[in-house]
This record gives sequence, structure tokens and C-alpha cells, in this order.
Amino acid sequence: MNVYKKIPFQLGSEIVLRSPSNPSHRSKSKIIGVYEKEFIMIANPVFAISDNITAIVEGDFLISYLHEGCLYSFKSRFFKKLIREIICIEYPADFTVEQLKIGPRVKVNLEADLSISDMTFSGIVKELSDSGCSFELSKIISLFKGLGVFATFTLPNDQLIKNLECTITNVKYSQIYRKTAIGVKYISPAEEIARIQELVKFCMRFRV
Repeated sequence: MNVYKKIPFQLGSEIVLRSPSNPSHRSKSKIIGVYEKEFIMIANPVFAISDNITAIVEGDFLISYLHEGCLYSFKSRFFKKLIREIICIEYPADFTVEQLKIGPRVKVNLEADLSISDMTFSGIVKELSDSGCSFELSKIISLFKGLGVFATFTLPNDQLIKNLECTITNVKYSQIYRKTAIGVKYISPAEEIARIQELVKFCMRFRV
């Protein structure tokens, strides 16, 4: 059993910030420096609210940090602006940690139709695994963990996966390329999930 005494921050690593009042407001940043038990220096983050609206991070926020298969989560708040595009946030007094199970993944590039909250989008399936997959959307869309997704796409072996029900597990934004990447967990139907799992199992036979 692992005992976690402190968060193993690494310089240059990515962290994700969320607004406690609006979880769909997220931003990625990088760790610039750490003064243990005092503050963390990060690149100034900006929340993407829509394609044309952004907001500077202020006040309290929730932070997620992934390191060596463990997801660290904690609360923090703005401490002070340092220089240029660098700010300081408070060092966490406590945190939670979750060990993530990472199974075999198959890289693909499949066109997909996604239905999210009564909206329809065109996207690309980038990875497949036994329990979930990742999609890329060619625009910035405010999404959040736990949101339901229905996806339809055709596997490389020409099997149609129709109305695959999923739940969003993570969201990443690329402001430079104006893209949204989401990771999802399969929910149903069992028949469609089984087809994906069979393909992943087949591909793993040829993995070097």
C-alpha cells in the first residue's frame, strides 16, 4: 500500500485548474517553481468560456495534477502575481490522490459523430482502449467531467459502433490549435463495447 505524504511536483509539468462555481471553466497551466508549504509558481492561466470569451483566473479554484499514473486533486487560490505571465498560488494544505488504471491503448484516426447535451458535433476518435476512448473536436467547447456523450463511428475492421453511451472523464483544451480533447468511459450498450474490446485485443497481438 502506497502512503502519500506530499505531492511530487515536477517543474514543467501540466496542471489543470477549474472554477469551483462553474466546473466547465477550465484552464491548463505549467508548474514554473515550488516553494514547499508556501506557494506554487505557474504560468498565468486563462479560462476559455467560449470561442470568443476568456476569463483571467482569480480567487479560489480546484486543481488536478497527473504524475506517474496518480491523479492529485486539491484546492488552492490566487496568492500573487510574480512577473510577466507568472503567478503564485497557495501551496495545498491537503490533497486527495487516485491511482489511475491505464490499460492498452490503440491509436486510431476515425471520424465520429458526437451528441452532447442535445448538441451534435463532428470529431475524431484518437485512441481506443478496453474501457474508454478519446475524441478530438476542432473547436473550443465548454465541457466537464461526468457529462454524457453518445458516439457513432466505424472501426478499422468496418464494424459500425452506433450510439455508444459514454461519460466524460477528462477534458483538455488547446487554445493555440482551437481544439477540445475529451477522454470518455464506456457505459453501454454491451454489444458495442464488446466489439471495441475485441479490436483492441486483436491489435495487442501485434504490439512490439
